[in-house]
Amino acid sequence: MKFGLTRLGGIALAAILATTVLVVSFSPKALADEKIGVVDIPRAIQATKEGQRIKKELDADFQRRKAELEKRKDAIVDMEKNFEKRNLLLSDQARAQQEQKIEKAKMQFFELRDQNLKALAKRDQELSKPLLKRLGKVIDEIARKGGYTAIFHKDDQDLVWASSRIDITNKVIKALEKKH
Repeated sequence: MKFGLTRLGGIALAAILATTVLVVSFSPKALADEKIGVVDIPRAIQATKEGQRIKKELDADFQRRKAELEKRKDAIVDMEKNFEKRNLLLSDQARAQQEQKIEKAKMQFFELRDQNLKALAKRDQELSKPLLKRLGKVIDEIARKGGYTAIFHKDDQDLVWASSRIDITNKVIKALEKKH
């Protein structure tokens, strides 16, 4: 039992020390010396020529794939309408074959949809990777040159609020365009 109390005492002491460090570290005077920024990463990407080119390419690919899926969906709807019209005239065997044909077409449709989503996500990653790498380098350079302690993603769920005065997105966009 003594081991448990000692261990609990150690944990309590560690918690007290951690709280003290946090209180001292985040005191108004300490925070006044810190420089913090936020970046709206999607806006920074979309504002660049390269980001707009990537978006245009992905949109074109998406529209092409969407049109193919729409054709398949329309064909399935037509198959179902024809089946409903002829259902009573078909033999049990013919009815079962038509139902299987429709179900197979639906499964193929969903498989193609899933493949398209994966292919689009992969293409997005491939096209965006070089830009995101440069974005990271630009943010790092701005942070180092500007003496920032921390730069946060503006859309981060943990970031509750940030003044527009610390938003460095425009700096990032300008630096990205210069590096391109």
